[in-house]
Amino acid sequence: MKLEKHWPGILQVLGNARKSNRFFSIATVDENGNPHVTPIGHVFFRDDMTGYYFDAYSKAMPRNFEHNRRICLMAVNSSTGFWLKSLFRGQFSSAPAVRLFGEVGDARDASADEIERLEKGIRITSRLKGHKLIWHGLDRVRDIRIDGFSPATYPAMCGGLWQ
Repeated sequence: MKLEKHWPGILQVLGNARKSNRFFSIATVDENGNPHVTPIGHVFFRDDMTGYYFDAYSKAMPRNFEHNRRICLMAVNSSTGFWLKSLFRGQFSSAPAVRLFGEVGDARDASADEIERLEKGIRITSRLKGHKLIWHGLDRVRDIRIDGFSPATYPAMCGGLWQ
């Protein structure tokens, strides 16, 4: 399947996943070949099949990138309403999940626009005690170049979604 053709639909799945569970799972591989999965809440995507994430808390991912910059990002629409409606109908109205394959770049300073986009997403929690504890000082990002994808499907209920 062609990434370019399906990118608009992939962005829809990514948006639904963000709304329903607020994070994406990113898998890397350590120096011994062992997989390592990290939940990352601040991943953003662009129309040109790239994205970026705020590189703050994970210790393993930067170590893994020293020898292998490949990632697999998993996005799942985990909305209870979406799943109940789909199970009731016996058909998904939109794709429930997607895997993205790509490569990350070096950590760099976030642009003003990137920081603004992050702040917009977390503004609702700005008066809560944990807000500053978690999100103070997020100012470094890594770019992601997406070069492939694999839809996560349930064949009996996903007919026609990725054609």
